[in-house]
Amino acid sequence: MTASRSVSASFAIAVAAALALVACGASGPAPGSAEAIYLGMGCAKCHGPAREGQKSGPALAGLGERWDEDTLVAYLRDPQTFVESNPRLKYLDEQYPIAMPAYAEAPEADLRELARLMLDS
Repeated sequence: MTASRSVSASFAIAVAAALALVACGASGPAPGSAEAIYLGMGCAKCHGPAREGQKSGPALAGLGERWDEDTLVAYLRDPQTFVESNPRLKYLDEQYPIAMPAYAEAPEADLRELARLMLDS
């Protein structure tokens, strides 16, 4: 499956899950919140709903030790460029079965909100 189809599938799953929660009366994150963006972009599928990590993606705790907001936003737009130039990221990339998708077309405000959430983890 290509990265764009994987992202589209992840997004569709996240939307379906959100609709199911609404239909059941469960409350989810506020629309437009960092948590809603995290779920809507499919991040929880690989990194877990609480950013705890899973077999398909690493935990997102402690990112503030190695990343700043601008660099993390750039990474989210084009992760492969970072993986190719950073031995630590290359190693991490090789440990998981799903490659980090690129969010090149995502709105800047959404990526910044998402980056702030991840940096606060």
